[in-house]
Amino acid sequence: MRMTFEVGVAERHEVVFSFSKFWGGLSIRVDGVNIVRTVRVSSIELVKRWEFVVGEQEQHHVRIEKHRQLLFAGFRPQPVYAYVDGQLVAEAVA
Repeated sequence: MRMTFEVGVAERHEVVFSFSKFWGGLSIRVDGVNIVRTVRVSSIELVKRWEFVVGEQEQHHVRIEKHRQLLFAGFRPQPVYAYVDGQLVAEAVA
């Protein structure tokens, strides 16, 4: 699953969220640079959040949330939401 969205008005940045339910690999890139890269085998949390700031002159707060069900999460849809400055800007399903 791959979700891409733009951040900024004058200072534009591309954020890419990638997640493989099968392998558990997850990465978040900003302008092609990895800021998060991990492999998750199991998780206790039902909602996993990543928060970071994008931009130098024009800064924006980005939050990405991945939701999962309590049971059989690997076999069920896992919605992913992206927020910029508290506003929902993208959503996808893993």
